[in-house]
Amino acid sequence: MKRAVRGLDHVVVMVDGIDTAQAAYQRLGFQVQPRGFHRKLGTANHLMIFETDYFEILGLVEDTEFNAERREWLKEGGGLANVALATDGADLAFDAFTNAGLQPDEPLFFDRAVEVAGKTEHAQFRTVRIPKTHMPVVGFFVCEHLTPQFVYRREWARHANGAQGILGVTVIAEQPARWTAVLERYFGAGSVRADSEGIVADTGTQPIRYMTRQAYGQRYPGIVPVRPGDHPALLAVKVIDLAACEALLKRNGVKIVRPDARRLIVPPSDAAHLTLEFREY
Repeated sequence: MKRAVRGLDHVVVMVDGIDTAQAAYQRLGFQVQPRGFHRKLGTANHLMIFETDYFEILGLVEDTEFNAERREWLKEGGGLANVALATDGADLAFDAFTNAGLQPDEPLFFDRAVEVAGKTEHAQFRTVRIPKTHMPVVGFFVCEHLTPQFVYRREWARHANGAQGILGVTVIAEQPARWTAVLERYFGAGSVRADSEGIVADTGTQPIRYMTRQAYGQRYPGIVPVRPGDHPALLAVKVIDLAACEALLKRNGVKIVRPDARRLIVPPSDAAHLTLEFREY
């Protein structure tokens, strides 16, 4: 059965200074893919690829009608901006989101050049964006990969820090339960549950957690959020060996916080305004 949303595809970290951000993620032990350009969108990116998901750092290179919202968002600083949802088809997602009252934009096609085995190919995508009026703190959009063979490549998923994939996203929201109804428009009735810290949305794969700033401070001691208000704040990444990851980060001079034996946290100052949590899984 085809699904409009079938989990998390990737996350987008907006950066003000893509050269600096690229260097930061190389220092963190990621294999950072060469810079790609979205001519139509006026943006450039670098990807950190895993087996079934990835995250990207995205910078602006030209003002266009397609990046006006991103320009406004960057005025308050960078950080985790969007969660892209996997889909069985952009048209399917558009229809489902329309029926859910989310007023999606029409599917948008774009591509970027990518070098594969010494040859220039074009990775092609169709996305469906949701307007800010229906944005539950996180800027969700759907991403259909027309050429997944030019994105998900095994040789690109080898990282010196042992990273294997995304475990989830944490969002700071002073009233977590406020977002339950709109999240269920994306992920279906019953997809959101309450816990002791706030709420958890089941995307179909990795969870998205909403918690108050106080709860966030208790779970991530010593970490100062990059923004004063509600915002997507943290990306959790699974690694093969947490001790080996810690050793690499220390060798590279990366600041780390070790709240307990199972977690390793890199503050926003060392990850282009994103807080990263490494865990074995």
